[in-house]
Amino acid sequence: MRKDIADALKLNMAVVREGYEKQAFADNGNRFLTGNGYMGIRGTLTEARKADMPCVNLAGIHHRKGNEWMEPLNAPNPLYFALEGYSLPENADKVVSHTLSLDMLHGFFLRETVFDTGIGHLTLRVQRFCHMQDVHLLAARIWLCSDTEMDLKVHMGIDRDVWDIHGPHFSAFETEDSGECTVLLGLTDDGQQVASALHFPPVCAASSGEMRSAAVHLFAKEAYTLDLVSSVFTSKDTPLPSQSALDALNTCPAFDALLTSHKALWASLWEKTQVEISGDKDAELAMRNAIYHLLSIAPRHASDLSVAARGLSGQTYKGAIFWDTEMFMLDFYLACLPEVARSCLNYRIQSLPGALEKAKAYGLEGAFYAWESVEGGKDACSDYNVTDVFTGRPMRTFFRDKQVHITADIVYGLRKYVAWTGDTGMLAQGGARVVYEAARFYLSLITRRLLSDTYDLLDVIGPDEYHERVNNNAYTNEMARMTLSYAADICPKYLDIPEEEIRLFREAASHLKVQAPDPETGVIAQFDGYLALEDVSVETVRSRLLDPKEYWGGAYGVASHTQVIKQADVIALLEVLPGYDRGIKEKNYDYYEKRTEHGSSLSACMYALCACDIGRPEAAYPLFMKSAQADIAGGGKQWAGLVYIGGTHPAAAGGAYMVLTRGFLGLTWENGEPQLHPRLPAAWERVRLKVQRDGKTYMLDTEEA
Repeated sequence: MRKDIADALKLNMAVVREGYEKQAFADNGNRFLTGNGYMGIRGTLTEARKADMPCVNLAGIHHRKGNEWMEPLNAPNPLYFALEGYSLPENADKVVSHTLSLDMLHGFFLRETVFDTGIGHLTLRVQRFCHMQDVHLLAARIWLCSDTEMDLKVHMGIDRDVWDIHGPHFSAFETEDSGECTVLLGLTDDGQQVASALHFPPVCAASSGEMRSAAVHLFAKEAYTLDLVSSVFTSKDTPLPSQSALDALNTCPAFDALLTSHKALWASLWEKTQVEISGDKDAELAMRNAIYHLLSIAPRHASDLSVAARGLSGQTYKGAIFWDTEMFMLDFYLACLPEVARSCLNYRIQSLPGALEKAKAYGLEGAFYAWESVEGGKDACSDYNVTDVFTGRPMRTFFRDKQVHITADIVYGLRKYVAWTGDTGMLAQGGARVVYEAARFYLSLITRRLLSDTYDLLDVIGPDEYHERVNNNAYTNEMARMTLSYAADICPKYLDIPEEEIRLFREAASHLKVQAPDPETGVIAQFDGYLALEDVSVETVRSRLLDPKEYWGGAYGVASHTQVIKQADVIALLEVLPGYDRGIKEKNYDYYEKRTEHGSSLSACMYALCACDIGRPEAAYPLFMKSAQADIAGGGKQWAGLVYIGGTHPAAAGGAYMVLTRGFLGLTWENGEPQLHPRLPAAWERVRLKVQRDGKTYMLDTEEA
């Protein structure tokens, strides 16, 4: 075992998987992802081709192929490398041993495979990373060693056969050679460009083209090393991405210097974010893995870029920005990288014109933010998000139209950012305008009854997507109320708006229907009529499926006419907004948890938070681990109908962080200082971690609580 991965293992900072598993390529692509906020490389083998779903996924650049879904672009893979006669999976019968590792301490993907050559053993080792400082660079070091002298043929280069879900996105390619460097430029039909460049090692210097071959002679038990350094630029970065990619390679330092600066940046990030959980190494590793993924996709290089729902693991969920960022990831970024939190919210401020345009298209006022936001705030969400498994036809869904809570979720994020950082400049620099237009949106959407003073939010979808087009969803109503009240409080300080409008905001907030707890049971109805639906178990509903990929929701889904829900909805409300006492939380936890399928990776963390609040840390623990281990464990829901939705789970990672800090540590703030009220699982002895607030760094330690 290499020393670096051994050191990472000793520090409980490595994920290792032994043995070659042909069918594990999808999960391993997520499990061993490396990234730097600008791009992410799935943790696939260097010789992986399109069928194995390799990709270099790019942030903030999208394309739509014909009438297909809009997706982020994947760059041509510039680190393709294969051994002739020993590539996997076709030579799996020659594998003696196979190990994949993620060195989280240094942000490395590591692979070691030993092959039986018939005359001895051949070892292939790979170390690959996205440079954490210069985000356009990525590199790999390859070691070859045989216990007998032998000749090999190797193939390396830039693979233009890009894996796309709804592509192909590149309509043409151009290749340019420049000495030892080659650049492959992919062009889309709408004029976008992505350049992948590679600096070939000297063994290939006399060749040309984007894919090259070389003969390698191995002496017995002597390591042979090849270094591959590459760069990626797009037309979003520069008018001449090909030239920029070549310039980056011609001026970048040698591999060892890249390695040193990359490791130094990771060390500084871990200094801010390291977590110690004494007494439970599995939980400690899971939490560190969650943090690793949040660090790998953080847009530290940008001032107005957010984090996609699947991070940088591919084109699933269209590479779009969902409510996940504000509601699940923001706690981590505020506590550890507040500049990233600011960038995520700046993205919402910059995309306000798109939200205004969307509201106008629906005949509404104010800002209706995109459910699946891409550049400019455009909504990438399709009217047909699910394919019927029986007919193969697209099914009409209403996520784009009816998940109106998204606008309030963004206001919630802005409000939390200002409260945490004290940075009211965010409001002065466009945030207050977002809040104002959000309040105007709800004002135009709310219905007033003629025969009573009750106002309604009709025909919506709450966080539970299995029940579409419901009335007065509890979560949505309360988040809208929060938005209207916040707008009335802060907008007059930053904007010149009529007093009458402020009065209407307050009036709507005070009259909007409340889903009050039932006086006998204490249960809050998820929406009007929810408690009258068929009350059956999750397992009963699952037994009604005719196909395992069948969609549970929609007009005809097996769950849509029952009380079985996809994910935390009322429980999310109880954990997001203050004012609900322990008794109400306990009664609703007991009611809703057993009726929840947890069909979303966003669900478990909210129930874990609630379990902590009602004094049940042991019940919270498996839900916490479900969130924290989402990308280590793999599996999970991979399909929505016939659409692949696999990828990493940064919202679950952020949710795990919320459970750790707000749940198990009981972190609150009093007079600007942190206070801990620990409710730890029985096996946990001590928790230590750092957080930042108001420009100060605090070490939280349960032994000092």
